[in-house]
Amino acid sequence: MKNIFLIVFCLLVSTVWAKEEKNKRIQYCTTLEEAMQQAARKHKPIFFNCYAGWAGPSVLMDSVVLTDPDLVSFIQKHFVSLRVDMPKTQEGRKLAERYRVKFYAHYLILDEKGEIIHRISGGAKAPEFKEKLKAGLNPKTSLAGMTRHYEKGDRSFKFLAAYAGTLKTADENEKFQEVADYYLEHIDSAGLYLPQSWEILWNKGKRYDSEWFRFIYDHRNELVEKNGEKVLNFIVQVLFHQVYPYMMFEKVYDMDFISEIEQKAGHLEFTSLNRDQLLDMCKILHFRQQKKYSAMLDLWGKMVPNLPNEALKVRYDATLGRLQDMNETEKKQAIAYLKERMAGMTGSTLERYRQIVTELSDYQGIRFETGGLQEALAKARKENKAVFVDCYTSWCGPCKMMSSKVFPDKQAGDFFNPRFISLKIDMEKDEGKELAQKWNIRVFPTYLILDPQGEIVYTSQGYIPAEELIRRMNEGLEQWKNNIKTGK
Repeated sequence: MKNIFLIVFCLLVSTVWAKEEKNKRIQYCTTLEEAMQQAARKHKPIFFNCYAGWAGPSVLMDSVVLTDPDLVSFIQKHFVSLRVDMPKTQEGRKLAERYRVKFYAHYLILDEKGEIIHRISGGAKAPEFKEKLKAGLNPKTSLAGMTRHYEKGDRSFKFLAAYAGTLKTADENEKFQEVADYYLEHIDSAGLYLPQSWEILWNKGKRYDSEWFRFIYDHRNELVEKNGEKVLNFIVQVLFHQVYPYMMFEKVYDMDFISEIEQKAGHLEFTSLNRDQLLDMCKILHFRQQKKYSAMLDLWGKMVPNLPNEALKVRYDATLGRLQDMNETEKKQAIAYLKERMAGMTGSTLERYRQIVTELSDYQGIRFETGGLQEALAKARKENKAVFVDCYTSWCGPCKMMSSKVFPDKQAGDFFNPRFISLKIDMEKDEGKELAQKWNIRVFPTYLILDPQGEIVYTSQGYIPAEELIRRMNEGLEQWKNNIKTGK
């Protein structure tokens, strides 16, 4: 009897637990037709989760944000919910085209006829996402409602500022530009400093070379008075994005430009770790260019481990492996720093750091210059050498194989290092874009031999094993020498 009672009790508990667990999850329809039928019957709008299993933000929203109990309860109360894997299913691909869904995470609020009421592009934390959904429930703040209001001729500044924010949330960039431009053209100068103008201003001023970034920087004191330190943090963020490509060797060092960024950051009168780190990055770039590696590494060890983003730390640290011209003492200093960083690491990150250490301690392959083409050509003229150029892209598989398997080969290093000034150029970034057009580079990787004046002497393409690469480049060298003899 006791056993029967225990079994019944367990069944009751498990039933209650299962019901509670079910209530913690959003109950989704699986087709638009089903969702529209339920929406018509329940007189509710449709919350449409445009899901993509390969998109990190979409997966993160599903697993972390859309499981928040308060948010789940809110969605269950106010919406009929629909979830479709957009890229994976035929229906999803049709719906993506119909509703112009191009980026993920992406969410729509639809009426019972499937028409768009509101659009949310991108993820957010649960409380913020809830507020965005609330905006979609109110005709005065929804995308569709505000668009109707705008089309009826409302051009009040308060409305335009709010509408611009809604358009940005919806990733309706063309319409946002139209509304923002009208707002900025018609509002008086005093109105530009008000909090309602800030979202329009910073969205228009994200580009360093834009007139609106210059306005924000030049009028930062007036803007801070009305909007607080977020104005200064925004300026630091824009300046950081100018320095980042130089840190990553994506752009060739430009002393005047880096000094300009350094000066702008230095004039910001507030205490900020991000600002101090930005200034340190500028100093690091100067030290690196001057080959003052010991001073660079001292500052590196203080700055990089304190960056707020772990992925950024790894990307920066990986660039140390490119500094093959460090002396033995400097290499030991760099390796000691890297080994300290490796403490507690596991998996692929640990393997990446081991690779960087190997590049510094036991690298016997091709040594590539860290400057740009003109710097390499000047060095080639001084040393009477040809220039070997690896024309690559970041997405190219064979390019990565060459960098990981062929270029580090000792046999390749023994051949190339005494004979060439070697240079790697990403054909999709900075000077690489112009050079790709000038040299008519369409296949990756492409390898060039240039004479010291920058004229192409020899070309080869594709993944090439070390011995064959040596044979081909030796053939190119002989061609260059022959050109000199014959006066070509």
